[in-house]
Amino acid sequence: MDGLRIKSFTLGDFSTNAYLVINPQTKNCILIDAPQGIEKVNSFLKKNGYNLLFVILTHGHIDHIMGLAKLKFPFYIHHEDREFLTNPELNLSSFLSSPFSLKKIPHLIKDNDKLLLDTYQFHLLHTPGHTPGSICVFVDNFLFSGDTLFFGSIGRVDLPYASYDLILTSIKNRILPLGYKVKVFPGHGPSTDVEREAKNNPFLKECRYT
Repeated sequence: MDGLRIKSFTLGDFSTNAYLVINPQTKNCILIDAPQGIEKVNSFLKKNGYNLLFVILTHGHIDHIMGLAKLKFPFYIHHEDREFLTNPELNLSSFLSSPFSLKKIPHLIKDNDKLLLDTYQFHLLHTPGHTPGSICVFVDNFLFSGDTLFFGSIGRVDLPYASYDLILTSIKNRILPLGYKVKVFPGHGPSTDVEREAKNNPFLKECRYT
């Protein structure tokens, strides 16, 4: 990712990863996902003089969107997860002590849309399975996979509107073709790469996706 810097944060009760993707030449950056505890990101931005342009949400579950209530920046979500922002049953906050409903208006995206950070182009890949509107964000040789693909695992499919078949199809058709050298930054847990997951992830091996 020539010239770009990634700063990762693990935040909130669900240890959700959020990523700032920074252009050190301009000090502009974007944020991928907005968990609870987003104050740490705000402090980092202020301390370093970075200019956050917008937020990209990989999907609409509470552990990835709760921080939006404390951010005043444009944000993007796939149109199929739009209702997750306002419906506590869908975003899973109905199971918590304080159901969450966000009234802010998002920018809606669709498969293969592109967003710019200065001259860097971010490709938005629709990867349904964990939620109907789950996406991965691809730039150069780096993939931000949300809750689609993890180190040694895949996103949960025992939740409303999740699908085991769909998430495996998404990984097979949208992630593996990106190539073995692609580094993967997931929504939870450590980073990995496509080669490691193609060869060792038990969910992918079961389906002969190696």
